[in-house]
Amino acid sequence: MVVTAQDLVGAWRLESWSLVYEDGRADEYPLGRKATGFILYTADGHMSATLARADRLPMSRDDAEAKAEAYDGCFAYAGRYEVRKGVAYHSIEVATNPALVGVTSTRHILLDGMRLTLSGPDFSPGAPRFHRIIWRKGK
Repeated sequence: MVVTAQDLVGAWRLESWSLVYEDGRADEYPLGRKATGFILYTADGHMSATLARADRLPMSRDDAEAKAEAYDGCFAYAGRYEVRKGVAYHSIEVATNPALVGVTSTRHILLDGMRLTLSGPDFSPGAPRFHRIIWRKGK
């Protein structure tokens, strides 16, 4: 079955986000094993993804260090998307990391019932790892 953009429409809750190394090193979890988040796909071609550490604490002060800790505990971007031949292309228009604005993220799609796995290259060219992000629809 070839996945289409229509198959992605809706809200998906994060199950896990890992960095998988091609050399066999242990997977890394950038926001921890219990990270939380959503990815949203609309029928008119927009998407938004927000991921965060599950153990983030409210900011107890308003200084540069507290803001840096809050920033390090989350990751988000949004823009337009399209699906071609089982691959989702996220054209990033806004992001927590300004360096990602204008980047098109390539994510291979595996859809198994209500579970969606998106995998693809790291944002750093030539990095020996790829992202594996697993989402579940519903709940």
